[in-house]
Amino acid sequence: MLRIAVDTTPLLGGHARRGIGTYTRELLAALEQEPIELTRITKRRTIQGSEFDLIHYPYFDLFSPSLRLHKKIPCVVTIHDLIPLQFPDQYKPGLRGRLALLRQKRQIQKVLQVITDSEFSKQQIVEYLSLNPEQISVIPLAGNPQLVRQSDAKISAIVAKYKLPQKFLLYVGDINYNKNIPQLLKMLKFLPDEISLICVGKNFVPQPIPEWEAIERQIALSNVATRVQFVTEITAEKTNDLAAVYSGSICLVQPSLSEGFGLPVLEAMQCGVPIVCANRGSLPEVGGKLAFYAEPTAESLAEQVLLVIELSKKVREGLVAQGKAWSQTFTWQKTAQLTVSAYKKALA
Repeated sequence: MLRIAVDTTPLLGGHARRGIGTYTRELLAALEQEPIELTRITKRRTIQGSEFDLIHYPYFDLFSPSLRLHKKIPCVVTIHDLIPLQFPDQYKPGLRGRLALLRQKRQIQKVLQVITDSEFSKQQIVEYLSLNPEQISVIPLAGNPQLVRQSDAKISAIVAKYKLPQKFLLYVGDINYNKNIPQLLKMLKFLPDEISLICVGKNFVPQPIPEWEAIERQIALSNVATRVQFVTEITAEKTNDLAAVYSGSICLVQPSLSEGFGLPVLEAMQCGVPIVCANRGSLPEVGGKLAFYAEPTAESLAEQVLLVIELSKKVREGLVAQGKAWSQTFTWQKTAQLTVSAYKKALA
């Protein structure tokens, strides 16, 4: 039986509630059902020479020297995306960050297998880190299985609880540059006045960073302040509330300039909601043939939203049913099984 150690550092501190923490937590739970001997470790733990067959680091920080490989035990590393390298003018690491990046690039060359979430991210890894494609295993993620369609009564209760409008589009996520929030906000200019936008995420609060300044500037320029609502209280743990907000929306809008995966697309499908998303990064891989694809501009996004609004009840129900079936092909059990295959490939 394979003896696998997984570094659980992402479950400590601020990463625990971010995507890396979710990935680590869900993957560990699924791996425990696989025929391997699984041990959770942190950087503080002393590892004996042949204690494990392999160590899995489920994260890769570009701009800090986080990858400390064991001299005698082979390892696998998960790289979710390299978006900061795709947009270097927007993600400036400073001198220490640049030095750390050089070190990280050297270290990753010693890794036997790299796991990533999408074919798009695999292409980025080959391009920016000069890895052999044979070293990279593409293993898709899965949505939170607790996020499912909610009843009309539950939707009404949550709309009242958070004082949401009756007709709203939904965005769930962060405010990083690649998320393209200014164009999302500008999109409202090209939609009927009764349509509002709900943005769910803990970072939709005033803060002295360029991303927030761009949000405030765009709201003022587009004159849409009364049609935008930021909801910061719905954390990942409040799955019923989040599922009800998904379920009550007209559609999810994912306007990203780039993504390594795009979990909200799957989550919205699980909750029976159509998707409008940009045709960038990994989003076409996740949305398949069931999303309405747009250029990452306000006008193009609005055009696709209008198509969703104009769907007949029958067509919408059919699309939602197909979306739910598609989302169910992504499971953490499958992610875990493919991860074990990557372990075996690394040791072959």
